[in-house]
Amino acid sequence: MSEKKTEGFIKGAMVLMVANILVKVIGAVFRVPLTRVVGDYGMGLYSAAYRYYSLLLTIATAGFPLAISKMISEARTLGRVQESKRIFRIAFGFCAVLGSVGTILLIVGSGFLADLANNPEVSTSVIALSPAVLLLSLAAGLRGFFQGRNNMVPTGLSQVLEALSRLFVGLFFALLFIRIGLADKFVAAGAITGVTVGAGLSALLLAVLYAVSKKKHAAADAELLEVSDCRTNGKILKDLLALAIPVMVGALVMNLTNTIDLVLVTNRLAAVGYDSYQTTELFGIYDNYAIPLFNLVPSVIISLNVSITPVAAAAYARRDMKELHGTIASSSRLVVMLSLPCAVGIAVLANPIISLLFGAGESANIATPVLAILSIASVFLCISSLTSTLLQAIGKPIIPVITMLAGAVVKVAANYFLIAIPGVELCGAAIGTVLCYVVITVLNLIFLKKVTGFSVNLISNYGRVILSSFVMGILCFGVYLLLNAFVGNTIAMFASVAVGGVAYVALLFVTGGITKEDILMLPKGETLARILPLKK
Repeated sequence: MSEKKTEGFIKGAMVLMVANILVKVIGAVFRVPLTRVVGDYGMGLYSAAYRYYSLLLTIATAGFPLAISKMISEARTLGRVQESKRIFRIAFGFCAVLGSVGTILLIVGSGFLADLANNPEVSTSVIALSPAVLLLSLAAGLRGFFQGRNNMVPTGLSQVLEALSRLFVGLFFALLFIRIGLADKFVAAGAITGVTVGAGLSALLLAVLYAVSKKKHAAADAELLEVSDCRTNGKILKDLLALAIPVMVGALVMNLTNTIDLVLVTNRLAAVGYDSYQTTELFGIYDNYAIPLFNLVPSVIISLNVSITPVAAAAYARRDMKELHGTIASSSRLVVMLSLPCAVGIAVLANPIISLLFGAGESANIATPVLAILSIASVFLCISSLTSTLLQAIGKPIIPVITMLAGAVVKVAANYFLIAIPGVELCGAAIGTVLCYVVITVLNLIFLKKVTGFSVNLISNYGRVILSSFVMGILCFGVYLLLNAFVGNTIAMFASVAVGGVAYVALLFVTGGITKEDILMLPKGETLARILPLKK
């Protein structure tokens, strides 16, 4: 029985992982042509509306699929079949109420939110996007139902359908509105309508699959005996919120920071002397050229945290501090080993990368130093995420919330003062992001030391990785400068990445920067460790 459960868990995790990869690829494919079609100003309107939407969507959905799935799974395991159905009905109703409130707030407050973003034209995109909050809230409840029955396929399918709809519908309406000569605010609203349509199709697919599942399992559920000690509706709602709210708060902190980022960037740029069109255009460059590339490396590396959590939790439960310290040291070194060379590569090749994706020109030149600075933040984002996961694994879930709040305060203060300095401007927002994640990382490490006794030795833990990354960066930049004059940007960039990648791996082996323990942290690590010439 346990083997079947383990196999089911692995299959479910693989389904979600594949779906997430597809969603990220589709999102990347969507972002580049959309930016070229809509333009920097239109993408500024799009991004501003999306920041507000993400904030309310986090409140309405974050934590609820997890809470619903956990409660349904536990109820069914205990033989409380009718209770599991009531859990879903109550949770689904609660999601519907929250989603409705979020949608209404976006519609009613669209003018106020546009004023906060320093551009009244943002309101059109906010209104176009508002129904998506309700639709995805309903989808979140349905996803929780399927996950509670250990069926991850509907969640994965709905996520991919949502992303595909966003891609094709968004581009279709943007191109259509451009063809018929509508203003930029309507073109941006057309592009963002893809998000709303995608949310609707996702919810519809899940509703159909739920109806099929309900009919399919009705007879089997009816044959199961119901135990008597079931929770009341009030207790169910209380338990649901107790599970969902901590997850929501953690997600909300950074989403709120991103929304404040929008308000500060646009308004502090206005303090420099830019008008509303220029501030929206600059925010479009910041949020669509630099931010997606900044998030690219962390979005991949942070997924490794899933495999680290149970190892750290088990070691701490046994109070085996030697194993726990080894796990923390190996996992942190692995994260730095993967994130640092990527960050260095993005920093030295920032302009070639942006020019390849979005075209060379003034916008690419504006985004280049911003991305170079943000690449530093990506390393600290990866480390702060790992240390937050470790703190949660050892039973300290409130500490990461506190440290994220501290980082958010630093970012807001830095943004306020730095963005308004002429010549610094958007780079000030990037510096604020760096400081934010540095503060979170440092505080997390202090708390980890206090709770577990683990302390970081920068030279012994990361010295060889830092040296290898630094040499790799010099090689990448040198190869690009050498080839660019002869073969052009694209070939020179890919060639420099290839040379840098090979050089980095070779330097790790030569310097002993990678050990057997590091490889064992990876999927199929035992197989790789047997093949590679590693130091213990």
